[in-house]
Amino acid sequence: MIYSRVILDKYCSLFLYNTSLYIIHNGKTWLTEKRLVTPELINKHLERKITIGLQPLKLDGTIKWLVIDFDAHNDEPKEELQENVIKTKQNLTKFHIDSHIEQSGRGYHLWIFFEKPILRENIEEFIKKFIYHSAEIYAGKTKIRIPLGSYQKDKSIFCGFVDETFNLIENQGAYILNIKPTNLDIIKEAKKRVKVDTLILKIKPIDKNKKRKIATNFKWYIKFDKEKKVSKNPEIDKIKLIGITTNVKHKFILQLLLDMNLSPREIRNIKIKDIRIEEQLLEIAKRKGNERKMLLIPGYLINSFKENMKDKEPKDLLLMSNRDKPYNLRTIVKIKENNIKKLAPRNKNSLSRA
Repeated sequence: MIYSRVILDKYCSLFLYNTSLYIIHNGKTWLTEKRLVTPELINKHLERKITIGLQPLKLDGTIKWLVIDFDAHNDEPKEELQENVIKTKQNLTKFHIDSHIEQSGRGYHLWIFFEKPILRENIEEFIKKFIYHSAEIYAGKTKIRIPLGSYQKDKSIFCGFVDETFNLIENQGAYILNIKPTNLDIIKEAKKRVKVDTLILKIKPIDKNKKRKIATNFKWYIKFDKEKKVSKNPEIDKIKLIGITTNVKHKFILQLLLDMNLSPREIRNIKIKDIRIEEQLLEIAKRKGNERKMLLIPGYLINSFKENMKDKEPKDLLLMSNRDKPYNLRTIVKIKENNIKKLAPRNKNSLSRA
């Protein structure tokens, strides 16, 4: 799509703040480029020749925009997110904070622009109060794809702005021209009002006791035959496998392996900063490239996560051995194997009784 110079200039005035680096998609993954972000680069993105993302935060700790990301994880229907998006937008509108819905490949983004730079620490936590339900805020060093582009893997997916019925706005250029960044005086007044009356916001808290379904591409099941071999089978009662251990930490590791489908390497590398406990989200970095995946934490595991997070810093590992050292990958595998061995005789006996 070719946009006029007036629209390009307005687009750049909204998004070009930290111009020191960007991410670009090569068709497989995102790569970071520590180069100057120019209007010419932005124009290539708008023409869908490339797909780039920007970092909102500058070195001085200020931002001029942020994004609330409503992502559909693990094939969750996007439509299930729409109530969260609309009610978050309504919460913001009550306080005269303008926000703009963009359709993304896996969900929706809610963009907020500011007339002048504002310290991230003065705005990020405040905006979180307006989120109706689970979502993630991009206001720091994490880069995010900017609107009016397409996916390099599937260029038919256009990430444009939508109206409040989630229909794509026909004239994206005109919509850009009509965006009015929020004045910082409005933010100050909103902070006063929220402090006095928090009930004015509609919020749907996450039920931490509610078990949430996690859909994955592969679930690990086992059963034992007469030769005690292990095979995949959807009929396995993995609760017995997890419940056979009396070691609390080993039980937690088994739940991460079997319930959340994490690999031993992923379990060993979980850091406190990767966990968003209030949103029930766990962020996992892939071994290669800059891609990261987000997983829902089941409600029944929340307390286990909290217990292992106590008195730890963001960069600390979630799990440490009894010798206060990082777990060896083989140790994590052995925890699973040892419980399989314990369970095998029970399965054999039950088969003989049958």
